[in-house]
Amino acid sequence: MDVTNISACERLVMKVIWDSSEDLALQEIMGGVNSENNKCWKPQTVSTFLTRLVKKGFLSLYRKGRYCYYQPLVQKSDYWKATMEENARFFTKGDMSEMVNCICDDFLSKEDLDKLRKKLNASD
Repeated sequence: MDVTNISACERLVMKVIWDSSEDLALQEIMGGVNSENNKCWKPQTVSTFLTRLVKKGFLSLYRKGRYCYYQPLVQKSDYWKATMEENARFFTKGDMSEMVNCICDDFLSKEDLDKLRKKLNASD
């Protein structure tokens, strides 16, 4: 998957869809994006992003009655892994250990590091 093929706005739309346990219609997606991101997007705006995401293979849609419902074709975990790999290639020439070290040094709290140590010790 080409993670550079999705815009920041499209990613906001995908996050709402990924976080739902049900397939969503336009109004539900628009409501989620607007409330979660302090946006005032109109239906046409969200519809444009949805159309692009369908064309890019991130979503499929089906009609049920008067409404179209959207479901992810790309899982959140797959997108997240691909994004992490892309960032590692870009920032650390693919060296994941260097990327993890950077995350540990710059972003994790002591509690986060303790959880990570437990996870690493459990995998031995």
